[in-house]
Amino acid sequence: MSRTGGACRVLAEALLLTAAACSGHDDGRVDEPDANLRFDVTEGESANHFIRQQGISGHLNLRAQPKPRLVMAFPAGNSGAALFFEEVGEGPVWGRVGDVRVIERTDEAGRTLYGMQAEIDVEAGALSMEEADLGSVRFLRKAVDYSKLPPRAKPEVRIDGNRVHFYRVRPDGKSSYILDVEVLAGDLRTEGGFAFVAGGDGALKIRVAAASGDVLEKPAPAERLLAADAGDNDALVNALAFLTYDTKMLAGSWRFLTYFGRDTLLSVRLLMPILTTEAAESGLGSVFERIDSHGEVAHEEDIGELAVYRNMAEHDRATATPIYDYNMVDDDFMLAPVLASYIKTFGPERAEVFLSGRTSMQEPFKSQLAKNLRLVVQKAGAFADEPVSSNLVAIKDGLNVGNWRDSQEGLAGGRYPYDVNAVLVPAALRAAAEIVGAGLLDGYAGSLPSEEALKRMASVWQMNAAGFFEVAIAADEASERLEDYANDNGYPLSDMPEQGLSFHAVALDSGFTPIPVMHSDIAFDLLFLESPGPRLAAIVANLARPFPAGLSTPVGVLAANPAFAGADEQALVTRNHYHGTVVWSWQQAMMIAGIDTQLRRDDLDETVREELQIARHDIWQGITASKAFLNSELWSFAVRGDEFVIAPFGQSEGHLTESNAVQLWSTVFLALPPIAPTP
Repeated sequence: MSRTGGACRVLAEALLLTAAACSGHDDGRVDEPDANLRFDVTEGESANHFIRQQGISGHLNLRAQPKPRLVMAFPAGNSGAALFFEEVGEGPVWGRVGDVRVIERTDEAGRTLYGMQAEIDVEAGALSMEEADLGSVRFLRKAVDYSKLPPRAKPEVRIDGNRVHFYRVRPDGKSSYILDVEVLAGDLRTEGGFAFVAGGDGALKIRVAAASGDVLEKPAPAERLLAADAGDNDALVNALAFLTYDTKMLAGSWRFLTYFGRDTLLSVRLLMPILTTEAAESGLGSVFERIDSHGEVAHEEDIGELAVYRNMAEHDRATATPIYDYNMVDDDFMLAPVLASYIKTFGPERAEVFLSGRTSMQEPFKSQLAKNLRLVVQKAGAFADEPVSSNLVAIKDGLNVGNWRDSQEGLAGGRYPYDVNAVLVPAALRAAAEIVGAGLLDGYAGSLPSEEALKRMASVWQMNAAGFFEVAIAADEASERLEDYANDNGYPLSDMPEQGLSFHAVALDSGFTPIPVMHSDIAFDLLFLESPGPRLAAIVANLARPFPAGLSTPVGVLAANPAFAGADEQALVTRNHYHGTVVWSWQQAMMIAGIDTQLRRDDLDETVREELQIARHDIWQGITASKAFLNSELWSFAVRGDEFVIAPFGQSEGHLTESNAVQLWSTVFLALPPIAPTP
């Protein structure tokens, strides 16, 4: 199928490839016009410039507050370079950005490097540099403790007139990284550190270039991604195209420029209605490629420089062989339901052809799938035999993360996530039954239970697991907690249901006690299960009820609401927390897609259907109000009087991390029809 319509036209209009740029290369990089991009994204005070030309992809991120920062990041090796500056006080920092282009350089040892450059007007009178760093994006974002790895070498520095040149060689000698900063207007000062200072006319302009010697990822041209009926949203199409490559989809930029299993599976599932067969199979194939011998789905991969350092520390050899992370438990239960959706979309005959494929190590896809399904059955077996809380699926020992809420505070101290147990396990078992029943694992099913046995297991889980997460609060107590929470945080009060409040906890703690944090993960029910009508009505009621009694705000549906939890849990679920009282773009898309999935059923009474349609309309109002941020990973909010105002995540004091300007699973709005009229 060929992608047509306005979204494709914008890609054609954005082509950067010229005859001159095409010449002189014979290194396997693509010259296909639809693989080339240029687009910009502004998110609060964060300016982002994306480019892809001749297979070289780059992202320039300029952040002004709380401290100025410049990042150039590349999918090749998940690598890049960053400049960190001292505070400059109030006022604008970054001005016009021009001449954004890809570059090809040769380093001092003759290695070919690929990257980007740009010319930047600086509005601040001076920028004093604190640090320059080059290499893996994982190091640049300083997200985790790398104290167990060998110390990284500082970049070499050379000054040539008004230009500063930074250079590092990867420890295995197979790649290097450069960063050049040239002052085009103003002065370079080197006493006591590097500073870029405006000249007598007040002008300060720099040219920044960065490049990496890591292996390029081959982009997937746009016409190979989307079918003709995809949504006509240029920004989302650009983001999806920038993040999609032949061997994998990247989670987000600039911070997550590599494979994430969960992000790939959820994105493929939600985009399935408008993906080409090739794109869906490429995404699923990347997951099969990384399944381990136990059947676990890889969560993330360490590649490039980070892989070299980890291999040095753990295996005493300097090699960039990827290392995969299998710490998550939710993605193990996502593969089967997403594959089942693929089979329904493209048909069992096509599925048989796809599943007859092999990984790069010649492992049959069917073998990989069978290993995963055996793992699902193994983890689900105890509860299916005896549905007690102690037989639920926990996150792994020694970790605080295990599902999509994979920040340290995301589960508010929980050990047994709601989404895994109440939704994904029964969905995986039911999907496994469909796959086995369709005969798609003939010759590989081995010890897997029969179709009927898998259905029985799924029914036990679906009927019993969610009950352990139930929270019910009487009206008087709920009103008192709500008033205290609203007053403590400066939130306007919302109406409480007269009969009190009930919802499902985000997780159970180690003693199997529900942690009373209301959450958006109930939307997984809508997408993956067929629950009874009353349960559906309760789910959408909490999603659409105004915060802080529910999850809905004028700027979107919140990922969590701790209004009815204790002080300790509330401190872990704030507007500053990555999975706190913030809005995640993709989850809102899942809500709409889930409601649409339920509305296609023919066994719901009209009252429930009407409640679903009203909730869909109300949720879409928040989506419309925040449409400028749909490409983003997430956002927070501020309250001014009774008005909710979007606060870009990572740009306010206290935010514990920051949002990506483009995020793979935020592009899934392309698959959604627009708002439906209120019945």
